[in-house]
Amino acid sequence: MEFIIQILLENKILLLFIVIALGYFLGKINLGGFSFGVAAVLFVGIAIGSLHPEMHLPDMVYTLGLVLFVYTIGLRSGASFFASFKKSGLRDNLMVAVILTLAALLTLALGTWLGIPKTLVAGLYCGALTNTPALAAVVESLQSDTAKLSPEALRVLLSEPVVGYSLAYPIGVMGVIVLFQLGMKIWRVDMKVEQKATAEITGLSGEEVLNTNVVITNPQISGKTIGEIEKLYNLEHFIISRHLPRGKTEINLPNDDTILSKGDIITLVGNPSELKSILKLLGQKTETDLSLDRKTLDFRRIFVSRRSVIGKTIQELDLQNRFNAIITRLRRGDMDLPIEDDMVLEAGDRVRVIAPKENMNVISKFFGDSYQHLSEVDYISISIGISLGLLLGMIPIPLPNGTSFKLGFAAGPLLVALVLGKISRTGNVIWIMSYNANFTLRQIGVVFFLAGIGLKAGYSFFSTFQTAGLQLIGLGAIITILTAGTTILLARLFFKMPYNWLMGLMAAMHTQPACLAFANEKDDTGAANIAYATVFPTAMVIKILLAQLLLAWG
Repeated sequence: MEFIIQILLENKILLLFIVIALGYFLGKINLGGFSFGVAAVLFVGIAIGSLHPEMHLPDMVYTLGLVLFVYTIGLRSGASFFASFKKSGLRDNLMVAVILTLAALLTLALGTWLGIPKTLVAGLYCGALTNTPALAAVVESLQSDTAKLSPEALRVLLSEPVVGYSLAYPIGVMGVIVLFQLGMKIWRVDMKVEQKATAEITGLSGEEVLNTNVVITNPQISGKTIGEIEKLYNLEHFIISRHLPRGKTEINLPNDDTILSKGDIITLVGNPSELKSILKLLGQKTETDLSLDRKTLDFRRIFVSRRSVIGKTIQELDLQNRFNAIITRLRRGDMDLPIEDDMVLEAGDRVRVIAPKENMNVISKFFGDSYQHLSEVDYISISIGISLGLLLGMIPIPLPNGTSFKLGFAAGPLLVALVLGKISRTGNVIWIMSYNANFTLRQIGVVFFLAGIGLKAGYSFFSTFQTAGLQLIGLGAIITILTAGTTILLARLFFKMPYNWLMGLMAAMHTQPACLAFANEKDDTGAANIAYATVFPTAMVIKILLAQLLLAWG
């Protein structure tokens, strides 16, 4: 054993990747529907770090990981974060902000009453609400304010919030999932009913996007343009991909100015429930399938990879006038999204385009259609964005008690990334990146941080657990259960939230992917993902700030 310890002490890179490998392996183990996921890297780091006081990595490792992690989260969430305020986002974000603040006050009161050091109190808050960047901000704040301490004293001090986090984290995850299941039983949740209610917020029903052919029979819409019909009946996702005028043989590509007449045949695109309601309005189904005739109009799935297209809205591309083409579907990740004119295209999106056959090759080149380019990362824009975030994080912000705090390596890059994710691009600089590239950098960041901070805290963990472990675990459980339980009751009884939306919001408030995975198992419409993205940035920033305030005021 001493031989292995010595090898790890002399080979820090080997130590890093052994912790990551073991953590990922243990994180995949599923016990009764629960698994630690990537957070297991932290616990493996603690276990290995406990073997020797020098069993830790340079601070640069976990700092770099933290910056990559929060920056990529911000880029991914920026657009949905700002867009959410148009609907229920303001209400949801205010509710989350208030509850997280009350949770911080509860943690401070319990910690003061029991005489727990402020470093452990801040760590407990981060662990009970399962927020790794908030923990990172606490560690960074301690490190920047204790320059006069000896290396040994600094190491012990920095380990205390990590110990508090580690003791509270398991129940922080499992407690929320247990409350999810309890709520489903208490309210006898019928997920199909919840999905219908959520569809009014998201426009997503979880149904596959299909097309159907309709012959116009309603005399009230005969002679009106598609644009007039859309406004008259308030049709949000009214997509007509093909139009065959009565008595004609050539299929046209329609636009808002196309006039529909009785006897015309059109192809509608949407999910089954939308198509059913629109069908009643327009006419009746016909066996004539316009998509089979590809002599004049053709369709193709195309990858979005060209720099000049990425970050622009569908409306800005002006495909109708440029190529006589329209986009009827957009697939991002594993989800088909309803088409909106203000939808921003991202690298890796797959758009289904309908256009005259002779224009297809030109349109493919216009979008790029290169899978290889999707894995490329623009390091110039990433470096500029992270630099701006780090500079913002260095600015001291005064507090009422005469002290100050900094956004630091966590909140600074996160806030800048949210704005840049919303902007998408500035001239030729593209801030956003493909889903695959973003996810890869995010995972690298989080495992570097968890491995580094776990190893740093490992040697102090077990001594703290022996003296106050059960007490800290109990406090963490109280904070988790009261916070999550209050949110569920308030959201369900007062705001009448659909349960699938509620679970996504709760997962975001706890910034917990495991809870989101549970929600997605119960509901496959993607509504939980949208709720998660709606409040996730707010929950992240507020917990980062509150954790540092606990450190200052504790």
